[in-house]
Amino acid sequence: MKKFGLGLATLLLAAQPFVAGVAMAQSAPSGGTQATAGTSADANDADKEICKGEKPTGTRLAKKKVCRTKAEWDEFYRLQRAETEQMQRNDMAIKTPKG
Repeated sequence: MKKFGLGLATLLLAAQPFVAGVAMAQSAPSGGTQATAGTSADANDADKEICKGEKPTGTRLAKKKVCRTKAEWDEFYRLQRAETEQMQRNDMAIKTPKG
């Protein structure tokens, strides 16, 4: 039962960056201003849209196409790494002997 709870918590935490990324993408103004500190090549790379196929949990066949800019993908992966590290730190805090 403990493994089920841990698996469920992991699944919920893993879904948060995706939901946050979608909310961030929806709230971003279309045709916003570019940052002035940087070359135009960097700005073009950050604005380039990248589409990836994501498999929903529980199926091997269905794929959902998700399109985001490079900057949004970078932020999405940064948030995933941060949450993974947080879960690992919390797990180690629980296992650390006290006394």
